[in-house]
Amino acid sequence: MKPTAFPGDYIVATTLLKSFFLKKRLIIFFDETHSYVIKRIANKNKSLLTLKSDNTSTSSVFCDKKIQQNKVLFIVLLIIKKKYISMFFA
Repeated sequence: MKPTAFPGDYIVATTLLKSFFLKKRLIIFFDETHSYVIKRIANKNKSLLTLKSDNTSTSSVFCDKKIQQNKVLFIVLLIIKKKYISMFFA
């Protein structure tokens, strides 16, 4: 599977839906070492989310990692690909 977001893509996200942690939803959280991280929710329980990567051909320190639900900053609503933006403004 390919990555969902690439450098140059625009991410539209919100804080309003932070309590709606659904399986397979993209989230954004902050990590002290890696800055802002976008990952998909693989599973959830009462207070923890298990993360996964869309790109299975690469490894990530966040794959299968559990994070507290309160660490999530944003829920991703939409990804606007860079190629569509350049076509629109060209």
